[in-house]
Amino acid sequence: MKVTFVIEDAMSNRWLGPELTPHLWAMVADGGGRCAAGGESVMSSATYPNHATFVTGLEPVDHRVLVNRVWNGSEFVGSNQVGPIGETVFEAARRAGVSTAAIVGDHKLVGVMGADRADLHWPPGGVRPKVELDEFRYAVNQAVLDAWDTNHPGPGAVDLSIVHFNDPDTASHLHGPDSPEARERMRLTDADFGSLLERIRPEWDDSVVIVVSDHDQETVWGEGFDLGAVLAAKGLPGIVEPEGTAALVLDGPDKEVLLGLDGVAGAVDIDESNTLVWGPEGQVFGEWFDFLHGAHGGPRCRAQVAAVGGGHPVVAELATALAGRRPAAADWAPTLAKLCGFHLDGSTGHSLI
Repeated sequence: MKVTFVIEDAMSNRWLGPELTPHLWAMVADGGGRCAAGGESVMSSATYPNHATFVTGLEPVDHRVLVNRVWNGSEFVGSNQVGPIGETVFEAARRAGVSTAAIVGDHKLVGVMGADRADLHWPPGGVRPKVELDEFRYAVNQAVLDAWDTNHPGPGAVDLSIVHFNDPDTASHLHGPDSPEARERMRLTDADFGSLLERIRPEWDDSVVIVVSDHDQETVWGEGFDLGAVLAAKGLPGIVEPEGTAALVLDGPDKEVLLGLDGVAGAVDIDESNTLVWGPEGQVFGEWFDFLHGAHGGPRCRAQVAAVGGGHPVVAELATALAGRRPAAADWAPTLAKLCGFHLDGSTGHSLI
């Protein structure tokens, strides 16, 4: 069995259909399946916490990528500099002699997911590649396909391949997730997914293709809400790390105090030191730029794409599972382990087979 796990960054489950995503729709119709409600992201509904969960099967409280940047004991730094706590599918697969590859449009994901432990990863070392880049300087989808052609020995030669397309996320941030520009980028990403499927077709009868997104986005407006300044003005403790429509408060006041502040619509305690808060619809935290019209982080952006296809007989079992329950982000790593025949230590997710 050859498994390909495709992550379409910020692909909105709301927009899936035969017109905008015909290649995914056709794969589902041709013996595959999907969860109509979509999967459910971890909180925060940000890129790096969910990717760390995809490869560990752990919640953020365990792998410690709570938001895109992580606390190193003295400051918040990029989570790609630290990586997740816990065993990843790449490490577990290597221990069992299962071959892996990771090809990602966002170069920082190599560090976030510990993908340097894969047998093959691109871009090498998680360094921004010298290829065509999008507006936020991430590799465009075509560069990811080119990297597959140049580096990947083919689906028949690798047991587990993880592929990341970044384009929908950038367009949704710039124009808003419901804008014509974002929908067009989603349509083009589906076409790129169709091109990837053609590369897998020679091994189709032995293939399982899983397609997910990491989060949705919501339309945002106005200036960013400076929660750190509010805490300081009230003489309250706390270090604030903004995360789009959410924010992490480290060593701050009790959740009930935070909920009493204007600009805080909801909150959840992650552990004894960290509380995640979110604002009303359309509000972002921290410094924001008026040319950005989409963001994620809060609970309104938790819906993920969750679809499966391929010619291997196990696809029918996965399709039935997706029709029966909404998968959590943590369920995918143990599912990959089960499919590929290796044991993943510590995972708290539940396999779909």
